[in-house]
Amino acid sequence: MKILRNKLKALALADAIIEQEWQYRYFSYNSKWSEAEEMASMSDGCGGEWFLWLCGDFAGYKCMSPDDGKMPDLEHVKLEFPEAYKPFLNEPAFSIDHATCLWYLDNSSWCKFGLPVKGLINLEEIETWEAKDYHKWATDYYERKINLSDIKKLFNNQFSGELALKINPEIDLEQLKEDLSKIGINS
Repeated sequence: MKILRNKLKALALADAIIEQEWQYRYFSYNSKWSEAEEMASMSDGCGGEWFLWLCGDFAGYKCMSPDDGKMPDLEHVKLEFPEAYKPFLNEPAFSIDHATCLWYLDNSSWCKFGLPVKGLINLEEIETWEAKDYHKWATDYYERKINLSDIKKLFNNQFSGELALKINPEIDLEQLKEDLSKIGINS
């Protein structure tokens, strides 16, 4: 889970540098969701979204992909989740009244319910991503020229203010410090 957590933080950091306006970012990470919880999310701005809830060794994943549809047995599936996942299932921000799929982590393996997700960049895809995959995606999505070696540095935990300015010369470093704190990256 540590590798995935670090990758999700790198995606959120890269998005925070490239796009300063939070509502226009694709990837986000909140290392301080609560005292014991963290949350990663993705939003495509067109109704596609996912949330990954992290609490110690527990992880819950909810995805809604309009292109892939809603799972028909959502209420029944919620009953299949262990008691430890109630905070995830009851979190209003995750809008779990509709989903394409719901997963939870059990002994380092995902217990998956629902439909396959093909219309969004989903968690399984992210687990295989490297810096070059994010670079290719971000260059298209943000319609900006981005240096691959700079993205590799972010993925290798080599963040610096100078690197942020190199990626986005117009970045407000004070605002970025707030994002760094939320993501859980020391500046």
